[in-house]
Amino acid sequence: MEREFTIIGEALSALSRSAPELFTSIGHARRIIDFRNRLAHEYATVNHAVVWAIADRDVPVLRRECAELLKQLG
Repeated sequence: MEREFTIIGEALSALSRSAPELFTSIGHARRIIDFRNRLAHEYATVNHAVVWAIADRDVPVLRRECAELLKQLG
């Protein structure tokens, strides 16, 4: 699961550079990138219960935001 969060964070980081106006439409985008950095660079200190809580609570919100953005972009 951590690998998927790393990929999502990398994608948002790339989006921030290539399409900042789209990046700002993703709630908590900066926090997602920060979480990716923590996973990648401070893995030993990651609380896996927190990772699971984020997957359970926040991923569905991100999924809805991305679906809406894709719908808007056609």
